[in-house]
Amino acid sequence: MTTIEEDLPGTVAAMITGEMNETAEEAGNKFKEFLSEVTRGCSEAGALMIGHVKANVRSGDDMMSFNSTTDDGKVRVRTALSKPVGRYEMTINVIVYGLKENIISQVMMSRIPILGEPKVKIYSDTGCTDPKCSDPDCVDQKHRVINIL
Repeated sequence: MTTIEEDLPGTVAAMITGEMNETAEEAGNKFKEFLSEVTRGCSEAGALMIGHVKANVRSGDDMMSFNSTTDDGKVRVRTALSKPVGRYEMTINVIVYGLKENIISQVMMSRIPILGEPKVKIYSDTGCTDPKCSDPDCVDQKHRVINIL
């Protein structure tokens, strides 16, 4: 039997920056593969349900926006790249039910080699950190700490 806490979603956001020398199609395929593998990896790690795995990639003035919401890692592209990719910045947001943030982070980091050797900053929200606050649903930004892992 599971508890409500086990059913809460685990959330991880990350900024991934790197360099590629790829056509728009080649780079787009790598980005889609990465997102798909993160999604499938979360499912394989025991996620009860994929909330969403969404990402935006910017390269110069070009952008790609894509997401995955199913256990099989199927990726839907909303906006595709149209120019060759050199330096890029990817923002990824993962929300899955039944996995803790550390497991999601491990899954994500194990798939990073798909993108080469980019720099990765994983952001984790520790929730309310004010010991005087008694609100279990506190959303006061002054009470929160965002850790960069």
